[in-house]
Amino acid sequence: MTIADPSQPLATGPTGRTPVPGATAARELAAASPWFGVLAVAGAAVWLGVVGFRSLVAAHDLRGALLNEWSATVGPALLLAVVALFLAERLWPAVRRPALARAHVVDAGYLALFAVAVVPLLVIVQTGFAVEIERHAQFLVLNRLPLVPQVAVVLVILVGVDAMNWVAHVANHRSPSLWRLHALHHSQEDMSVLTTFRTHPLVHATYLLALLPALVLGASGHLPMAALIAYGCLVTLPHANLSWTLGPVGRLVVSPAYHRLHHASELDPQGTVNFGFVLVCWDQLIGCAAMPGGRPPVRTGLAGRPVPVEQFGGGGPFGVVVAQLVQPFRRYTALEEGR
Repeated sequence: MTIADPSQPLATGPTGRTPVPGATAARELAAASPWFGVLAVAGAAVWLGVVGFRSLVAAHDLRGALLNEWSATVGPALLLAVVALFLAERLWPAVRRPALARAHVVDAGYLALFAVAVVPLLVIVQTGFAVEIERHAQFLVLNRLPLVPQVAVVLVILVGVDAMNWVAHVANHRSPSLWRLHALHHSQEDMSVLTTFRTHPLVHATYLLALLPALVLGASGHLPMAALIAYGCLVTLPHANLSWTLGPVGRLVVSPAYHRLHHASELDPQGTVNFGFVLVCWDQLIGCAAMPGGRPPVRTGLAGRPVPVEQFGGGGPFGVVVAQLVQPFRRYTALEEGR
């Protein structure tokens, strides 16, 4: 029998931990399972992208679809809303920060990335999702509903979109694979309205469920462009560096103070509170709505900094963004170390 030399350091496994005696390949596979999940999401997004691109090209509608999506998601109305909220942050900040703080510069970079690269890819992937629903789940699509005003259909679709965004958001926290993608958004320690766009491009594929209400009720009415723009503007409000609770309205609509609790660094990010995008009711239904009350602004970010952040170390904004975007594709990450 060979006796280990106590003067020699113990070997460590691929995660950097000292291996437990009798560790099996199954444990290593379990440790790497979030990585496989990320690859599965990427593969599904690529497949839907191919389907969507072929469909748009065949219909000679690629350019039109891109222009419509740009108008709805990064058009003048949304940019004006972002600028207005950014100026409000200078006047009534929850936590005072310089306008050109590194956090703001990095998040502005994510906004540019979203506008230039993510929106075109999102159009193609969303089209592919709609095509696959039509091919394989046509039973989900309802015929035109009689005697139902179109305005009522639009309201139901918008509420349904918000509900599906909430479901996907909860899944992003509960699933280790999806959390790898979503953790980037929670890494921001200096939140601002620009933090809305601090997302991994691949995470948008996890929110495709939000298309279902429009697909299901599409025969009865379509969402006007103005409704989509208004919803997009409301989604940017919760991330603003403001102490606004919105008073009684904050019991119905997500306020910056309400959503800031969702980003609190002292909370367990896998079981946090306040998942709502625009409406608070979904959180209230499952008892995870925490009202801000009169408490002071909480610190935001991830405890232990398992995601590379601009507030620590060098490399410049570009290097930080590259490290953040690459991390989910690493076989083992600090996110698993902390679990």
